[in-house]
Amino acid sequence: MAGMPRRQVLLMVAAIALLVAVLDQASKAWARGGLTPGHEVTIIPGWLWFRVASNSGATLGLGTGNNALFAVVALVIVGAIVMLALRRTVGGVLGIGSLGAVAGGTLGNLVDRLRLGGVTDFIEVRYWPTDFNLADAAIRLGVVLLLLTLLLDWTHRPRRATLGAGRER
Repeated sequence: MAGMPRRQVLLMVAAIALLVAVLDQASKAWARGGLTPGHEVTIIPGWLWFRVASNSGATLGLGTGNNALFAVVALVIVGAIVMLALRRTVGGVLGIGSLGAVAGGTLGNLVDRLRLGGVTDFIEVRYWPTDFNLADAAIRLGVVLLLLTLLLDWTHRPRRATLGAGRER
């Protein structure tokens, strides 16, 4: 990513973020319009259900009722992602994709917080501790990809010689 022009990196991150946010908002609109509150729709028996709910907190219901705080945190996260993209410090296409996924998921949930006073969740998976949405999935996937990118960058970075290496004793 260091060899790519800043504008190109920023445009790629923005395009991925926009795609994620639009898909997220479309899926939530479908869930709010097509699912009955308090009623589960089984997709894969024993594994996957759709059930619409609103969440004014964070994952696992943490911080419920602090919608404004999480909206501010979302803006800070998006700002940090813009800075990372401008600095071109996260490597390659995988890094660009990870930043775009996190930014898009963050923006998708931010739109809900500002428009609806809470985030629309509707996906329930067996053994997963809480309901979620496409934005949440994109954020989690983006963070995992970002960590993988940083690990790959770190393992492929040339090592500096340690002090005293190569000296005879």
